[in-house]
Amino acid sequence: MKKIFLLLAVFCSVLTVTAQNKPPKWMDKQKKAVVLVTTYGKDGSKISTGTGFFVSETGEALSGYSMFKNAVKATVTDVDGRDLPVTNIIGINDLYDVIKFKVEVPKKITYLPLASEPIANGTATYLLPYTPGKTIPFKQGQITEASKVSEPYGYYKLNFSLEPTQLNAPVLNEEGEVFGLAQEDATGNKEVSYAMSAGFVNNLHVSSADAFNSVYSEIGIKKAWPKDKDEALVALFLLGSKQDVKTQLETLNDFIACFPEVADGYLNRANLYAYHRAELASAPAEQAKYLDLALEDIERASKYSDKKSEVFFNRAKLLYGVAVTDTTLTSPWTVDGAMEVLQQAIKEEDLPVYHQLEGDIYFYKKQYDLALENYMKVNNSDMASSVTYYWAAKAKENIPGSQITDIIALLDSAVVKCGASPTQEAAAYILERVEYKMQLGQYPQAVADYNLYYDIMNGKVNDAFYFYREQANFRLGDLEAALKDIQEAIKLSPDNPTYYAEEASVYVRMEKYEEALSSIDKSLKLAPNFAACYRLRGVCFVRQEKKAEACEAFNKAKELGDPIADKLIKTHCK
Repeated sequence: MKKIFLLLAVFCSVLTVTAQNKPPKWMDKQKKAVVLVTTYGKDGSKISTGTGFFVSETGEALSGYSMFKNAVKATVTDVDGRDLPVTNIIGINDLYDVIKFKVEVPKKITYLPLASEPIANGTATYLLPYTPGKTIPFKQGQITEASKVSEPYGYYKLNFSLEPTQLNAPVLNEEGEVFGLAQEDATGNKEVSYAMSAGFVNNLHVSSADAFNSVYSEIGIKKAWPKDKDEALVALFLLGSKQDVKTQLETLNDFIACFPEVADGYLNRANLYAYHRAELASAPAEQAKYLDLALEDIERASKYSDKKSEVFFNRAKLLYGVAVTDTTLTSPWTVDGAMEVLQQAIKEEDLPVYHQLEGDIYFYKKQYDLALENYMKVNNSDMASSVTYYWAAKAKENIPGSQITDIIALLDSAVVKCGASPTQEAAAYILERVEYKMQLGQYPQAVADYNLYYDIMNGKVNDAFYFYREQANFRLGDLEAALKDIQEAIKLSPDNPTYYAEEASVYVRMEKYEEALSSIDKSLKLAPNFAACYRLRGVCFVRQEKKAEACEAFNKAKELGDPIADKLIKTHCK
């Protein structure tokens, strides 16, 4: 008796799956939301075809990711035979092989409403393939198992098989709401299939971190922008760093179309127009047009700014940046034109960032006292930075009568502003600071700065670094350290005669005259007319009490124009 009931149960189950019942009333309408997706490669050849379906009246659709790999173009064909272009990729999950994309659609299209998830075991389901004909070859069955992808989205096991052409077809509930994309059993079991949550796929979106994600970059179709404005701006920055000028312009145009009320889009495009006008123009005479377009974008950006001062500042910044790179331009593209507009910004609102630009303009005009005054206004505000302290130091350096100690103090502040653990940004300021310490004879402090620079750079320094640190150690009197440094410089640049001459100088101070003469010979082999080397050779011979050889060397140095040789001849060659 039990066997009879078991057989009946199996028979009913199979009947449920295989019998082609009359389709639900909603199916005639819902089938219009299912489309045939076709993707194409760079050469225009077809890559793949498969099923997809609309989930919004604006043309958002879901399908399988694999079809889109290496595609540069895609279209969808609806049940009426219309071919509609795919305009951008909205989101991808390669692990589950799903994709969301946007299609350019007519004003009204049929789409599948999303079912609320999760869906319970035993729920009746309908597979709806792409159906251009009147007959709808749907499949009917039920969910036999449900697992979680992520809350509340599920991954559903279905009790019917799939034909290859039915992959990614929508799976719907009895109300005609879609809850899944049909997928094959990964183990190869042809008797069952699965449905990946349509809600999960519909929730996919591009993030700023996806700008260089290979999953996205392998597809040549345009990507959608992140929904969040700030994320989109990050993506815009990342993309721009890797694109040529004309592609950047296309990207900016697309960004502005998606975010027409975000001022940054217009400001970025204005910069592109102005700074890359030569690359964008088809002829030199056309470059002026792009300067006009840049100013138009500055004006557009001003419509979405609450502060009038920002409008003037952005205009001044662009005028100045372009003017210093091309001094042939006329008003308003001049440094004075930029200053005039900047003064209007400061009149509206006196902000430190405006004074930073004012300092830059005065520095360019070589009015260093006014530049310093403006940089210090920034340094005395909460906008003080390593950069503003550095430029204050450079301005002070150019003011006659400035104290070196004051310049060092400003560079100290620049280093401090880089953070408790000095970074490579601080390294440049440290090198500038060490030069001033050398001028003041602060050799221990200079060596300490060289060592700090070495540590920041993780020992990745060049021969010039070792040469300059050698000189600091030499003046400090640490001859062993000086010798080690100059020998490191020689290892990195064995064809530099100056380094061998410097090595000889160290050996002379160490009273190692034979070693010094050997270094001199190496230097003269590379530079036979190196006058200072002959003078140094003479000094070695004097110390060795070899008068004739010393005088011969001094005379050769004099012949080659050494300014000290004549004095040495008078002293040692009478």
